[in-house]
Amino acid sequence: MTREELIATLKSLLWENDETKIIVFINSAIAYINWYTFQNYSLNDLNLIPYDIFMVIIDLVKDKYHERIWVESERLSDYSITYTTKDLSNDAKILLDRYRIIYVN
Repeated sequence: MTREELIATLKSLLWENDETKIIVFINSAIAYINWYTFQNYSLNDLNLIPYDIFMVIIDLVKDKYHERIWVESERLSDYSITYTTKDLSNDAKILLDRYRIIYVN
Protein backbone atom coordinates (compact mmCIF):
# COMPACT_ATOMS: atom_id res chain seq x y z
CA MET A 1 0.00 0.00 0.00
CA THR A 2 1.38 3.39 -0.92
CA ARG A 3 1.30 6.47 1.28
CA GLU A 4 -1.37 8.02 -0.94
CA GLU A 5 -3.52 4.86 -0.84
CA LEU A 6 -3.29 4.69 2.94
CA ILE A 7 -4.25 8.34 3.35
CA ALA A 8 -7.07 8.06 0.79
CA THR A 9 -8.41 4.91 2.47
CA LEU A 10 -8.52 6.58 5.86
CA LYS A 11 -10.00 9.80 4.48
CA SER A 12 -12.85 7.81 2.94
CA LEU A 13 -13.39 5.59 5.99
CA LEU A 14 -13.51 8.56 8.37
CA TRP A 15 -15.20 11.05 6.03
CA GLU A 16 -12.36 13.40 6.88
CA ASN A 17 -10.98 15.83 4.29
CA ASP A 18 -8.15 17.21 6.41
CA GLU A 19 -5.11 15.26 5.16
CA THR A 20 -2.85 16.81 7.80
CA LYS A 21 -5.10 15.48 10.57
CA ILE A 22 -5.08 11.99 8.99
CA ILE A 23 -1.27 12.05 8.72
CA VAL A 24 -0.98 12.99 12.42
CA PHE A 25 -3.23 10.03 13.31
CA ILE A 26 -1.23 7.68 11.05
CA ASN A 27 2.05 8.80 12.60
CA SER A 28 0.57 8.26 16.09
CA ALA A 29 -0.57 4.76 15.10
CA ILE A 30 2.86 3.94 13.68
CA ALA A 31 4.51 5.23 16.88
CA TYR A 32 2.21 2.99 18.89
CA ILE A 33 3.06 -0.03 16.69
CA ASN A 34 6.77 0.73 16.95
CA TRP A 35 6.48 0.88 20.74
CA TYR A 36 4.49 -2.37 20.89
CA THR A 37 6.62 -4.38 18.46
CA PHE A 38 10.03 -2.70 18.92
CA GLN A 39 10.09 -2.10 15.16
CA ASN A 40 11.02 1.07 13.32
CA TYR A 41 8.22 1.60 10.79
CA SER A 42 7.71 5.02 9.25
CA LEU A 43 5.14 6.76 7.06
CA ASN A 44 8.08 7.91 4.92
CA ASP A 45 9.17 4.33 4.15
CA LEU A 46 5.97 2.33 3.77
CA ASN A 47 7.57 -0.43 1.69
CA LEU A 48 8.95 -1.90 4.96
CA ILE A 49 5.49 -2.23 6.56
CA PRO A 50 3.77 -5.61 6.14
CA TYR A 51 0.15 -5.63 4.95
CA ASP A 52 -1.06 -6.97 8.33
CA ILE A 53 0.40 -3.90 10.01
CA PHE A 54 -1.50 -1.64 7.58
CA MET A 55 -4.74 -3.22 8.78
CA VAL A 56 -3.81 -2.50 12.40
CA ILE A 57 -2.84 1.08 11.47
CA ILE A 58 -6.27 1.58 9.90
CA ASP A 59 -7.99 0.20 13.02
CA LEU A 60 -5.87 2.34 15.34
CA VAL A 61 -6.52 5.51 13.33
CA LYS A 62 -10.26 4.80 13.36
CA ASP A 63 -10.13 4.31 17.15
CA LYS A 64 -8.09 7.46 17.73
CA TYR A 65 -10.31 9.49 15.40
CA HIS A 66 -13.30 8.39 17.46
CA GLU A 67 -11.55 9.47 20.69
CA ARG A 68 -10.34 6.10 21.94
CA ILE A 69 -6.87 7.45 22.69
CA TRP A 70 -4.16 4.97 23.67
CA VAL A 71 -1.69 7.17 25.55
CA GLU A 72 -1.47 5.99 29.17
CA SER A 73 1.18 8.42 30.42
CA GLU A 74 3.49 11.06 29.08
CA ARG A 75 6.48 12.88 30.59
CA LEU A 76 8.03 16.01 29.11
CA SER A 77 11.55 16.23 30.57
CA ASP A 78 13.62 13.59 28.76
CA TYR A 79 10.47 12.91 26.79
CA SER A 80 8.80 9.60 27.54
CA ILE A 81 5.45 8.15 26.47
CA THR A 82 3.68 4.97 27.55
CA TYR A 83 0.85 3.47 25.55
CA THR A 84 -1.95 1.28 26.79
CA THR A 85 -3.14 -1.87 25.03
CA LYS A 86 -6.49 -2.14 26.78
CA ASP A 87 -8.41 -0.63 23.84
CA LEU A 88 -6.59 -2.73 21.26
CA SER A 89 -8.68 -5.59 19.89
CA ASN A 90 -7.50 -9.15 20.45
CA ASP A 91 -7.14 -9.61 16.68
CA ALA A 92 -4.86 -6.58 16.48
CA LYS A 93 -2.79 -7.82 19.44
CA ILE A 94 -2.36 -11.22 17.79
CA LEU A 95 -1.27 -9.58 14.52
CA LEU A 96 1.18 -7.25 16.26
CA ASP A 97 2.59 -10.07 18.38
CA ARG A 98 3.73 -11.77 15.16
CA TYR A 99 6.00 -8.79 14.49
CA ARG A 100 7.16 -8.25 18.05
CA ILE A 101 10.89 -8.47 18.61
CA ILE A 102 11.87 -10.15 21.85
CA TYR A 103 15.40 -9.60 23.11
CA VAL A 104 17.00 -12.43 25.04
CA ASN A 105 20.15 -11.88 27.11
